[in-house]
Amino acid sequence: MASSSNGQEFTFNMNLTLLIFYTVLALGVSFLCSILEAVVLSIPNTQVAVWEKDGNRRGQLWAKLKADDAVKPLTAILTLNTIAHTMGAAGVGSEVQNQFGNEYLTIASVILTLAVLFLSEIIPKTLGTAYWRQLSLFTGLVLNSITVALFFIIAPIQLMKKILPSADGQLVTRDDLAALADLGEEEGALMEDEETVIHNLLRLREIPITEVMTPRVVVTALQQDMTVRQVLDEYPVLRFSRIPVFSESIDDIQGVVIRSELLLAASRDEWDRGVLEFMKPVEFLTTNQSVDVALDMLLDRRQQFAVVQDEFGGTSGILTMEDVLETLLGEEIVDELDEVDDMRELAREQASSTEEE
Repeated sequence: MASSSNGQEFTFNMNLTLLIFYTVLALGVSFLCSILEAVVLSIPNTQVAVWEKDGNRRGQLWAKLKADDAVKPLTAILTLNTIAHTMGAAGVGSEVQNQFGNEYLTIASVILTLAVLFLSEIIPKTLGTAYWRQLSLFTGLVLNSITVALFFIIAPIQLMKKILPSADGQLVTRDDLAALADLGEEEGALMEDEETVIHNLLRLREIPITEVMTPRVVVTALQQDMTVRQVLDEYPVLRFSRIPVFSESIDDIQGVVIRSELLLAASRDEWDRGVLEFMKPVEFLTTNQSVDVALDMLLDRRQQFAVVQDEFGGTSGILTMEDVLETLLGEEIVDELDEVDDMRELAREQASSTEEE
């Protein structure tokens, strides 16, 4: 009798040990897989690029793991998780049935389901999402080992992905960058004016030159036959550093003169020198071009000033590097010589008063 009792006790202990083993297998491995998955999906490619640039060990590790849309680590995680869930659930069900009978199988299934939901899904994924920076090195090393061990499963998946037509999609879109700027400002990583500059920079290609240029009706221009004396008699205070020069009318701009050169000539009593002697070539833009095109041209040709022409070749206005910078900053740049803050607003007021007359 004692021998029979000892045998039954041994069998019970063995079954209980197996039950615990299968439960730990299902929950433990799944817990790890959920953390790994959350970290993989939480680490942005931009952060990986920063780590690589800094020579951080995590940079090389995660650059390899995140390559090809992170197919290798995600395949390894899903494979391991599926094996753990299947073996664990089957093992727990079998041991509960053997140990306690069919009447407890449903109860065990409910308990295991809730345990899987909370202990191997919600909790680990929350931890992985919240602490991905702290877990990045550990999870990277673990994933690197798992992907090597499960290469025989990962390789066919990668081959299949290469055979199937690839989906064209950008990793980062302009909308993503704008949203990141908003988020950065909300979290204090960016100042409000920095956020404004980023938004305006992304909009440069959408803004036509006509929205930021100085309209022709308020453009100060010089006739090419004028002398230094005539210029300073007509404009005792030259408010603009660069002034366009025309031949017959403002629709026929030939070049540009620099204010400092005219003032230098006046200081030397060279009053009778003509404007043509100081004139320099001028660049031209068209009204259908955007501000980003204008910026590229001005930087490319090392210019601060361009004439904007309409479709008929007439002068529509002028654009300066200051106009582009104002567009980027989102506010007017005003110095002590500016009588009007916004030349475009002045042009609108003049047009409105002309219509009323």
